[in-house]
Amino acid sequence: MDYFNLIKSVNPGKTAIIEDGKPYTYGSLVEMAIIKAAEIKKNHINLSKRVYIIKEESILRQLVLFLACNAASVVPVVVPCDAKVYPDVQNIPDNACMAVMTSGTTGSPELLYRTYRSWADFFPTQNKIFGINKDSIIFVHGSLAFTGNMNIYMAQFYAGATIVAENKFNPRRWADVIKRENVNTIYLIPSKLMLFPGIIKETNNNIKSVISGSQSLGINDAAKLKNIFPNAGITLYYGASELNYITYVRDQDMTEDKNLIGKPFPGVSVYIDNGRICVDSSFHAEGVECPYIMPDIGHMDSNGNFYFDGRSDDIVLIHGRKVSLTHIENELENSEEVHEAVVIYDNNILVAFIDIKSQYKENCLDDKYILKTLGNKDSIFNKLRKVLAHYEMPDKIIVLNKMLYNESGKKDKKKIWNIYRQYKKI
Repeated sequence: MDYFNLIKSVNPGKTAIIEDGKPYTYGSLVEMAIIKAAEIKKNHINLSKRVYIIKEESILRQLVLFLACNAASVVPVVVPCDAKVYPDVQNIPDNACMAVMTSGTTGSPELLYRTYRSWADFFPTQNKIFGINKDSIIFVHGSLAFTGNMNIYMAQFYAGATIVAENKFNPRRWADVIKRENVNTIYLIPSKLMLFPGIIKETNNNIKSVISGSQSLGINDAAKLKNIFPNAGITLYYGASELNYITYVRDQDMTEDKNLIGKPFPGVSVYIDNGRICVDSSFHAEGVECPYIMPDIGHMDSNGNFYFDGRSDDIVLIHGRKVSLTHIENELENSEEVHEAVVIYDNNILVAFIDIKSQYKENCLDDKYILKTLGNKDSIFNKLRKVLAHYEMPDKIIVLNKMLYNESGKKDKKKIWNIYRQYKKI
């Protein structure tokens, strides 16, 4: 079984995806994939390697080529459209039906191969928790190069449901599309979700489920979302490309501690070993050995809830004390003025980069990225002093024109580091 045959098994007349307002049925996806599969078999000069690199901007083209590769017995991998470095293609498992590109913990791109069953056998479990079924109409934004997007697409197709996909970043348009297409489920990372409370001015009672992950989300954020989506259940998940979904927490169980990632998914075992999050699961990429030691630091409370305390490389030593950069970022984002924050550590100096909310921005753009540097008497500094130890306090807080993101929609620390290097030269 593969994803092409999964699509073929659904009612061909049902709408599978609405991309930028244009609908496509399950049957039309199959027809387009068959045509592309023939082209791949004829023209793919590296067919002997059995891997086909998909580098497209359009979600629909990514999807059709992905399905075509399955039909042509080639292993597809969707890469970011701005990718300049590709992973080595080697040691391809015989039963692989797809691959995802990830930098993992090495910083260098590598391929993680997946069998059909390593994802699909978990779809019934995750769909039940996320509230996805054949009647779901789910809104999604972003490339299939992001593993989370790819997974949620295929899980939706597994349920025989409908996806509403937008290619461009335009939250005001998203709000209109969600209403116009009668969307009842939303899948977005928290930084995108939290733009809606400032845009949507009337309640939408049609939304039944909001799914999010890859970033933190606390009870105050959930309350803002419930104000506009009063009938929605909100679920934050924690997962990994090497594995699958690991833990989840629902809105009624969220607290002010945005590090809370909840309890394990059914069938997944999670524990803490020497401060590291460890996972035992049957659903993982080929070659991954379980129990798998995550690159993440965490802890568990007396009720069995797990907390993400940051990646291992986000924990730094300052004057002999362990400092979590993630903790500082969370406290900055708790400030009324701050939308998002990134903290970097450079030779005993903590530097915070923040994206402040539009109503607090001044028209004083220094360059393409930086608005200004705050003085240590600024109100944000004063608020931090009340919640951080003196050794956790940033030495500088730099206000960005806007936060920088990578292809998956996460904050791009590599780009911010490059900005910092330029800033130091000034």
